[in-house]
Amino acid sequence: GGGGGGNHHHHHHGGGTREGPHTGYVRMRGLPYQATKQDILDFFKEYKPDESSILLTYRVDGRSTGEGYVMFADPSDAKEAMTMHRSTIGSRYIELFISNKEEHARNVARSTPPLR
Repeated sequence: GGGGGGNHHHHHHGGGTREGPHTGYVRMRGLPYQATKQDILDFFKEYKPDESSILLTYRVDGRSTGEGYVMFADPSDAKEAMTMHRSTIGSRYIELFISNKEEHARNVARSTPPLR
């Protein structure tokens, strides 16, 4: 007996993995629009984030995407930092995902608001 009908999940998570090898990079989602690098440093202060690596990305219209990237001194620090998943900055819950060097590099150009 073959019963068809697969499970059609309308729940689409916007891509992002929380399992897998850590390379020291973490992607953040759900950041407040007014979040700054200092907010990120404070959020992860126990995990030694690299201040120069913090990216807060913007759309072409100059609005914040609510996403950001950060690199940690050591992949083990990044793994520890993932325990901050669903912690808050202001009133916003921040989701954390494993990122990598390539993804981080791709977003460097988006990390400054476009000039008007």
